[in-house]
Amino acid sequence: MKKQSLLGRWMQKNYILFLFAVLVSLVIWIYMSFNSSDVNTTFTISDVPIQSELSDESRNLGLQVFTADDPKATVTVSGNRTVLGLLNEDDITVTASAGSINSVGNYTLPVSAAKRSSGSNFEIKSYSPSTLSVTIDYFKESEFQIQDGVVFYLEDGYYGSTSMSHSTVKISGPQTDVLKIKKVVAKASISNKLNKSTEVDADLVLFDENNNEISKKMLDMSTESVKATVTVLPEKTVKVEPTFVNKPEGLTITDDMITISPTDLRIAGPADTLKKMESVQLEPIDFSSIRNEKVDFDNLGIKIPENCKSINNYTAAKVSLDLSGLSSKSFTVDKFKVEGLSDDYTSTVTSKSIDVTVIGYKSDLDKLSASQITAVIDTSNSSGKTGSVEMPVTFRFSGTTSCWAYGKYQANITITKK
Repeated sequence: MKKQSLLGRWMQKNYILFLFAVLVSLVIWIYMSFNSSDVNTTFTISDVPIQSELSDESRNLGLQVFTADDPKATVTVSGNRTVLGLLNEDDITVTASAGSINSVGNYTLPVSAAKRSSGSNFEIKSYSPSTLSVTIDYFKESEFQIQDGVVFYLEDGYYGSTSMSHSTVKISGPQTDVLKIKKVVAKASISNKLNKSTEVDADLVLFDENNNEISKKMLDMSTESVKATVTVLPEKTVKVEPTFVNKPEGLTITDDMITISPTDLRIAGPADTLKKMESVQLEPIDFSSIRNEKVDFDNLGIKIPENCKSINNYTAAKVSLDLSGLSSKSFTVDKFKVEGLSDDYTSTVTSKSIDVTVIGYKSDLDKLSASQITAVIDTSNSSGKTGSVEMPVTFRFSGTTSCWAYGKYQANITITKK
C-alpha cells in the first residue's frame, strides 16, 4: 500500500510538470510569431502585366505598340512579412516606355517597376525582364478568304471534296505585318485512306507573296483554326445523252449524224443515286429550229442530279448535229384544228392558209402532200381572251413519222364566249 501511494504521488507531480511545459512552449511560440512580423524579408511576385507607354505625339499620329505575347514581369520585393503577405500583382506597375519614338519599326524598350501607391510599406528589390521587344506601327484589320490545304487519301472508287466551317478570317495587328499576308491556308493531313466522310481540325497558316510562312505572334485572328469536313462519295462513269423536243418520232439519229463532247462523265454522289444512274442528259435541242444542215451547239448544259457532282468539272457539252443528208420542201397548209379551248368559248380560224417548210428524208417528202399536214392552234394559254387574236401553230403529219416543220408559226383566230 505504501508503494502504491508513492507511485501515485510521483505521477501526479510529473503530470503537473508536463502541463507546465506545454504552457511555456505555447507562450514562447506566440511571442515569436508576433515579434517575427517586425523582421524584414523578401517575396517574389510573378505574372505582373507589363504596360507599354507611347508619347502623346505618337498616339496622335495613330501609332500603337504591339507585342508578340501578353508580356509579364517577375518582381522581387522586401518588407515586413505581414505586409508582404498581402501583396499581389495589382500593387505594382511595370512599364515599358517608348519615350520619344514616333516612327514605325521594331524596338527594344527599357522596363521599369514602381509601387502603385507611394505610401505602400515595401521596397522593390529587382525585376525581370529589364527590356521588352515591341513593334510600333499603325493598326490594320483585313479579311481574307481561307484556302483549302487539307491533304487526304481515298480508297479506289471514291471522290472527296473539302468544305470548311469558316470561309473567311479577320486578321488585325501591325499594318506592316498584315500587308504581307497574301493568302491564308487551312492546313491538315489525314493519313489513313478514306471511304467515308470525316472531319478534322485545320490550322490557319499565313503566307507572303513568295509563299513563305508568316509568324502570327503579333497578329490577332478571329479564328486560328477551322473544322474541315472531307465529304467522301462513291463515283461512277456514265454516258452523256442528248435530248430533243419537236423531234419526229420516226426519225432515228444515228452515230454518224451526231457527235457529243464529252461522251461520258465521271459522277460522284450518294450510292443509291449512282446505282440507278446510267447516263446524264443535256438540255433539249428544239428540232423546230433546225434545218437540213450541219449545226453546232457549243454550250448545252448537263443536267447533274441533285447531291451529285461532276468530277471532271464539266457543266456543259458540245454537240454537232449533221442533218445535211435530209431534204426540205415547202407546203401551203389550209387545214386547221383548234385545241385547248374551254367549252365556254367558240372559235373561228380567220387565217386561210400557212406556208410551212418541212424537213425530212427526200423519199418521204416526195410522197407527202399538203392535205396530209394539219396546222394545230393551241389555245390553252389564251387566258380567257376573246376577239381576234394570234396564236402559236404546230403541225401534224399523216403518212409519215420522220418529218418536221422548221420555224415558228402563228395563225389568226377569233374567240367568242358562248
